[in-house]
Amino acid sequence: MKRLAIPGIESNDPKPANASPLNNQDVAREKTGAELLRAAQEAEVEQQALLETSSQEHPYRQILALYVQAKLDQVVHIEDRLENMIVRQQAHLQQIQASAPGRLSLPGSRRAWQNRQSQQQTRLQTLHTRLEAVREIKEGMGLHSPKIEELATRKMRAENPELTSDWDAMREAGRRHLLQLHEQEGKQSQPLKRTGRSQNLGLTARST
Repeated sequence: MKRLAIPGIESNDPKPANASPLNNQDVAREKTGAELLRAAQEAEVEQQALLETSSQEHPYRQILALYVQAKLDQVVHIEDRLENMIVRQQAHLQQIQASAPGRLSLPGSRRAWQNRQSQQQTRLQTLHTRLEAVREIKEGMGLHSPKIEELATRKMRAENPELTSDWDAMREAGRRHLLQLHEQEGKQSQPLKRTGRSQNLGLTARST
């Protein structure tokens, strides 16, 4: 005999578990949380791009670039001078060595020549040491940036306190904004974690 479906009377077929009001609410909350998290991430990307753009356009960057170039030019000039001085000193030392007293010269003359030669060798070594130090400044790395940039930054900040204060305030505001975005992400991810745990507990309970 064919069974009739009577309006208003539920059939005996089991209802899918996903149709319960609780699960529907969980799905809605998860969807909303995911959308909020995605929106926060997009806002962070946009804010970071804005900060990078403003950093490039800020006068601080432009003036700092001038200081770095000036410091580099100064170091290169000193390097060239030291190299020329070393060449001249080597030539001078060779002349002294070539004018060594003969075997029949007085002991005082040989001692004076030896002292003179020792002094010029010491001077040559000093020039080499200074050249190495200048090249270390030119090519070396500091804690966070090239040494030459650190020196230029130190001088620039000392000579431009107002511009430096404005730059620091802008960077601090940007850091605070990014920190707030991270905190919002943490708060928005907590409901998703709780939803996932509750769903896992529900599945475990039904399986038992």
